[in-house]
Amino acid sequence: MTNSHLFIVFKNMTDGHFYSKISIKLHLQIMKQLCLFGFALLLLLQLSSCRSSQDQTPAKPVATSVTPEEEKENQEVNTSPTTQYKKSDLSILYIAQGDQKQRRMISGRVVPKHRTQIFAEVQGGIMPGGLSFKEGISFDKDDVLLEIDKREFTLGLEAQRSAFLNSLTGIMPDMKSDYPENYEVWLAYIQEYQFGASLPPLPKTLSDNEKYFVTSYQIYNQYYSIKAQEERLKKYTIRAPYAGTITQSSIDIGSLVTPGQQLGTIISRYSFELEAGVDIETAQRLKYGDKVTFVSNDIEGKWTGQVVRKNKIIDPTTQNVPIYFRLSGKGIQPGMYLEGQYKLKTYKDVTALPTSAIKRDGSVLLLEGDVIRSKKVETLEFLTDSVIVKGLKDGDAVIITHFEQPVEGKKVAF
Repeated sequence: MTNSHLFIVFKNMTDGHFYSKISIKLHLQIMKQLCLFGFALLLLLQLSSCRSSQDQTPAKPVATSVTPEEEKENQEVNTSPTTQYKKSDLSILYIAQGDQKQRRMISGRVVPKHRTQIFAEVQGGIMPGGLSFKEGISFDKDDVLLEIDKREFTLGLEAQRSAFLNSLTGIMPDMKSDYPENYEVWLAYIQEYQFGASLPPLPKTLSDNEKYFVTSYQIYNQYYSIKAQEERLKKYTIRAPYAGTITQSSIDIGSLVTPGQQLGTIISRYSFELEAGVDIETAQRLKYGDKVTFVSNDIEGKWTGQVVRKNKIIDPTTQNVPIYFRLSGKGIQPGMYLEGQYKLKTYKDVTALPTSAIKRDGSVLLLEGDVIRSKKVETLEFLTDSVIVKGLKDGDAVIITHFEQPVEGKKVAF
C-alpha cells in the first residue's frame, strides 16, 4: 500500500470521527433546549393552577378595631327615631287602674270521707245473702254486707241460756222463804223468758244479803257469760256502717273465713273530702268554716268546700300545709281533681297586664306621643296568664306587641 493510499485512509478515518463529534454536539444542544422548554412549560402550568385556586378561595374579612365611642355611635344610629312603626301594627292596652283581689289557687283530689277495711272477727263459711259482695256494688246504711254461718254457735248459746234458767229455777224455793218480798219479781223474770231471745236485764236485789245469795249460786257469772256470747253472735252478721260502695272484695260465697282475715274494702258514697296542700300564708289565713268554690276541668259543675281540718305539720318537701275541705254537691266522684281560688287580700290602684307585656328587666313599653319609651313597674303577683303591677297611670298606652330587636326610642307613624 502506498503512502497516498495510507493518507486517504487516514483522512477518511479522521473525517468520520470529526463528523461523529459534530453529531454528538448537535444532539446535546437539542436535548438541552427540549429540557428548558419542558421546564418552562411546567412552570407556566403551575402558575396557572395557583391563580385559579386564588380566584375560587373567598377573601377573608379584614378585622378592624372599633372603639367604644364608635360602637356607641353605631347603636345610636340603629335606635334612632328615624326608624318608624305603624300604630296600626301595634297592640296597645290603655291603662285603667282599679282594685285587684289577690287569690290563691287551691287544688286537690276528692277522697271519700270514710274508707273502711272489713275483717272477720269470727270463724265460719260465707252464706248467700241478698247483697252480692262484689266491687262496684252500692249499699245503704245498715244493709247486710256479709253473713257468716252461725248455726253451730247459736245452738251452743241456746244451751247456755237453758243452763242459766235451770240455775235460776233451782234457787227459787230458797228465794221464796228467805226473800219473799222480791220473790215475785224473780219468778216473773223466769216466766217471761223466750227461747232464742236475748236475756233481759236481771232483777235488782233489795238488800245486800239477797245480792250475796244470788251471787253464791253463780247467777251473775252465768248471766254475763251469756251476754258476751250474744254480742259475739252479732259479729256473724256484718252490716254497713254508712251508705257506700264496695271497692275491693277478697271472698265469695262458701269461702271459709277466720278471725283477722280481710274480707274487703268499702267507701262512703255521699260524704267526700278534698285534701289540698297550700302555702303557709294561705294556711294561716284559712279559718275553720271558710268556704271555697271548686270546679273541674273535665266536667261541668261547681262544688262548695268547707274547711273542716288543718294539719299542724308542714310538708318538708313542698313547704305546704295539708288542708281538708268537706265537699257538698251532686256529681262528685272519688279521684276527681278539683281547683278553686281563695281570696287573700285586695290590691289598691293596680293594673293586670298580660305576662308577655313584662320584659325581663321588669319594665313595659309605653307609647308616649309618637315615640316608644320603656318604664319600670312593680310586680305584685303573677297569676295564671297575667301579672298584677303597680306604677302605671290611667291612660298610659302599654304596647303588648313583641319585638325581636330593641325598639326603645323609635318613632311610630300614625
